[in-house]
Amino acid sequence: MTPATFPSQTNHASYNSRCTRAFTLIELVIVIVIISITAAIAIPRLSGASTRYRVDAAVQQVLSDIKVTSAEANRISRTRSIRFEAASESYMLVGQPSLNNPATDQIVNLSLEPYNVNMLRVSFGGDSRLDISAYGLMLEAGELTLAAGRQGRRIVFTQGSSSIQIVNLNLTRPTDDEDIDIDSTGDTRDVDTFGDTGSFSAGMN
Repeated sequence: MTPATFPSQTNHASYNSRCTRAFTLIELVIVIVIISITAAIAIPRLSGASTRYRVDAAVQQVLSDIKVTSAEANRISRTRSIRFEAASESYMLVGQPSLNNPATDQIVNLSLEPYNVNMLRVSFGGDSRLDISAYGLMLEAGELTLAAGRQGRRIVFTQGSSSIQIVNLNLTRPTDDEDIDIDSTGDTRDVDTFGDTGSFSAGMN
């Protein structure tokens, strides 16, 4: 004998099934919204951290090469130079043989990975060459600005000193020319480029 099926029971089961599906869809939409909000907050911060890393890595490379040049000038008791070229985002260690081709001078291109930064406002006594004496002292005052996105670092050189000042800059907009709009300045640090002074570490803005 076939058991009787009551319409009320069938309708109730169908209703519960529809409610279960509806609640699952609502939960999925909520999860998607939460993920979207989290991504909207996190992605700009990750991007900002990436640009800070790149510009700080470029500053570290410049400082490292200045230290190498100072040490070489002291070793040979003769002035050594670094020639900066803003148009190509690069600089040359004059008289320092290239690791790839010893017949040419070493060139560092800051527009390539892992730096990928812009070189701005290069000026050393009216030209783009930084001369370093046999005592590791800067023979002229000047400055060099490196930027990536809205992050910038100004490297300030003082004549007759081996100390270099690093100024953190927050730019109002990304730029690849000398027209820099500065929103605010952050930490300022002094680094001695003559001798072993440890690694440079810029503050996070």
